[in-house]
Amino acid sequence: MKKFVIPLILLLALSLALTLLASCGGNQEAQEQVRIQAAVAATLARIPTQTPYPTQQIFIQPTPFALDGLFCEYGFCIGHPADLYMVDASILRNAATPSTSAYGILFAFNPSLFMQLTWTISGPSYDYSASQRIILEETDQLTGNMDVILYRDLNVYYQPIGPTASDLLPYGAVAVWQCGGRDFSWKVYTPQDNMAEGLMQQSLNRFRCE
Repeated sequence: MKKFVIPLILLLALSLALTLLASCGGNQEAQEQVRIQAAVAATLARIPTQTPYPTQQIFIQPTPFALDGLFCEYGFCIGHPADLYMVDASILRNAATPSTSAYGILFAFNPSLFMQLTWTISGPSYDYSASQRIILEETDQLTGNMDVILYRDLNVYYQPIGPTASDLLPYGAVAVWQCGGRDFSWKVYTPQDNMAEGLMQQSLNRFRCE
């Protein structure tokens, strides 16, 4: 059997050719990797950086007082018994003309209590009796003495009334004061005597105005 023998010089030539091919292929691959990395770096450089989050975050503060038994609107807050709900009387008369920060009327009632509040812009001089007349009905009669009470930073003029406009609630009181350039008038009808002053204090305990 005749053997096929590859001459030594041919083997050397083939070996050198394979080595050169491998070397060229490795150089091309390395160059391709460099081009890819350069393209990626250029792309990343063009992407806008993300806006950093603020280091100081703003948190909403909780309400510092309970909202039960509290009316807040028209630039003031005032307390009331939790089982009463203050209603804007102006809306009931005309839905298109609600109360404003300059003038308004609120009322609340249940079978055992009636409460009312009015406010107007203050005039050049304060007349507490004029503020009383704004809220008193013709049948309301002032009784007892006028008490001037310094309540926090408010000068409150307080006076009992009776008999009132309601036969079921024959007792009551009226209180007037100024705050934030406005005159406030408050009135209550009660079924028993000596209840009104405590209800006034409950209202003023939570009174705030702008």
